[in-house]
Amino acid sequence: MGQVRVSRMDDDKQFADMRAFFEDDNPGLRLARVDVDGPCELRSEHGGMRVFWIYRGQGEVFLPRGYRTQEGDGQRLPGEYEPDPIDPAWAETLQLLRAGRSSISSAARVPVEAILARWKGAAFVGDYAGELWKLDHVARPWAGDADIAAALDSLFQRYRRDGYSTKRVDSFEPVLEGDQLIVSGEESLRVRGRFTCLAMENVARRTSHVSAARRLRFLADTAGGCNPDFDPFRRLPLTWFYNYPGETDDGLNWVNSHVVNIPKETSPAHFHPPRGIGAAGGIPQREMYLTLDPQAYQLNTWGRSASLLAFPDLRDLRRYEQHPLQPGMFIYLPPGTGHRGLDVFVNVLTIPGFKPHNEYYIDRDILDAAGGQVPYNENLLNAKNYERIEDLL
Repeated sequence: MGQVRVSRMDDDKQFADMRAFFEDDNPGLRLARVDVDGPCELRSEHGGMRVFWIYRGQGEVFLPRGYRTQEGDGQRLPGEYEPDPIDPAWAETLQLLRAGRSSISSAARVPVEAILARWKGAAFVGDYAGELWKLDHVARPWAGDADIAAALDSLFQRYRRDGYSTKRVDSFEPVLEGDQLIVSGEESLRVRGRFTCLAMENVARRTSHVSAARRLRFLADTAGGCNPDFDPFRRLPLTWFYNYPGETDDGLNWVNSHVVNIPKETSPAHFHPPRGIGAAGGIPQREMYLTLDPQAYQLNTWGRSASLLAFPDLRDLRRYEQHPLQPGMFIYLPPGTGHRGLDVFVNVLTIPGFKPHNEYYIDRDILDAAGGQVPYNENLLNAKNYERIEDLL
């Protein structure tokens, strides 16, 4: 629990103060604002893995022949990309899951169907790590058939190598607001155009575990439910990587990015504990908002005003703050801070990432504590997933 910090990216003093606080609170990570105005090269500053999130403007990035990416499960990649040949063992697993759908539980079938949708003929295209996160949060058993259950378990040990496409020519490609670029070590990326990024670097990480470019238009939209007043939009440029054998705690994860259009009707007030608990392990989860312009993707917000509700003291849910939000703002939420985004299009960043089984829903407790005098989501009162909040602090 701690103070919520809010800054405007284009206010030099505000951002300098935010950067100083961020780097003190996250040793080994470096924060910067990067402006691109014409041809240049993006590089790391300390030889680490550096991630750039575009929050304004557009341009192009040079991606060479032989470049490989797990994009393409949203819009199709351009014609200069060719899906990698599907591995026979992977095709056999997919066929088994497709044929055994009836034995899969109804809740588990949702992410499984989303994985199967990436399989088209002789090709499998896209990153399904986000579907594994959903599957992991479904109660077991996932399937009544032992072979199907084993096939589902096997997905967690192969997801990093599936779904790639390879580029056949050298060329520049467009990058837009919300897109993500990565360099690591001595690598560089040639870019041109006019855009501004938030950059975060892990100085100890010398290589990247994801491809250099993740463009939102080429990523599957994983939004669920029906939002009559909002356009559903939920795309995952950098999501949680489940550990392979030999990896412990947070594994490869040190930052995640989900770009989401959040309507108040489906947004729960929640928190992430101020210490690693149970299966979550690792370091406590921090969360940040980098607010985007919904018009960049023609999203209809019906004239609503975006804001963030924050509950700085989980022991006293009668206390809250409401921060108005506009595109180009950066908000830092310390571990153990209750929060709820309202009608906002945002790149939600988390350190070390969206940890599994690490989100606790507090709308019921807000209602009980404040008797309806503090904003809560009446649609999610039954989402509470803990006994006593004190046990998580």
